[in-house]
Amino acid sequence: MTGQYTVLLLITSFIWILLWFGYRQNKINDEIKKKEKEERINAKVQRRKKLESLYPIRKKNF
Repeated sequence: MTGQYTVLLLITSFIWILLWFGYRQNKINDEIKKKEKEERINAKVQRRKKLESLYPIRKKNF
């Protein structure tokens, strides 16, 4: 019976290790996607600022 428990422990440990690697890889991918999203947002803000600098807002005097 102890041999079966040992095999069960090894299989369970192996599954936990695979789950941990998957979790870690998913976390890394999430961080990469977050950086890319922030870069796209910053680029959009920079383009908007450049466009606004080309066409200044006229102040209306009433």
